[in-house]
Amino acid sequence: MKLFMVVFLCMLSFSFTWAQEKLKAGLFNIVPYAYIHEGKLTGITVDIIKNIEQESKLEIQTTLLPYKRMLNYLKSGQIDFGIFFLSNYSESFSDKLIPLYSLDTVIVGKKGLEISSYKDMQNLELATPLGVNYNAGLSRDKQLKITYVKDYKHAILMLKRDNIDALIGPEKILNFQLKQLNMNLSDLGTPYVLTTNTAWIQFSHKSKLKRYKRQIINAAKTLLEKNKIQEVILQYYPE
Repeated sequence: MKLFMVVFLCMLSFSFTWAQEKLKAGLFNIVPYAYIHEGKLTGITVDIIKNIEQESKLEIQTTLLPYKRMLNYLKSGQIDFGIFFLSNYSESFSDKLIPLYSLDTVIVGKKGLEISSYKDMQNLELATPLGVNYNAGLSRDKQLKITYVKDYKHAILMLKRDNIDALIGPEKILNFQLKQLNMNLSDLGTPYVLTTNTAWIQFSHKSKLKRYKRQIINAAKTLLEKNKIQEVILQYYPE
């Protein structure tokens, strides 16, 4: 009888622990993907993860982090996954599970400034947020004069004050930020498309909850098939 009770209590304890498990997701603090608005956490990535949580029936705890710290947390296993642009660096410490959306990354300067090739960038003072990785070639090119700033808003304000010649960022994010400042992309020069970046769900190699990867993939696939990801994006980037 005592043996039965011990086994029963162990099984009950194991079941309770399993039920209490929470996946931890990192949110990079960039408008409009994850940010605090009127005291509430909001943004595209926030809404996508809420949808994944609902579809997968998993419990997911989110943490708002600066972009570079989010990468460090994913690398160390302090968070289980994140949704952000895939790079050679992120692939070195995480598994890419499924792509969710793509964005054109552009270089855009002041009105009248024409940028028609990568070579044109080498004579310009540029700015972009710290830690964001658009492509490996950009970060390795020592000829480029890039100032790394807190966020896209700071880069736009630097351009407005003539502290830089051009800024680098996903076109949709820049347009969203410009509207917050009562500006528009048409107020600037013609954007030059540098590359197209794809945001993937990326899962830490050091996570102790890898058994849930398949559930996350299946949930994301369902959301993509139902067009839910695009619906979330259009709430922030109306066409």
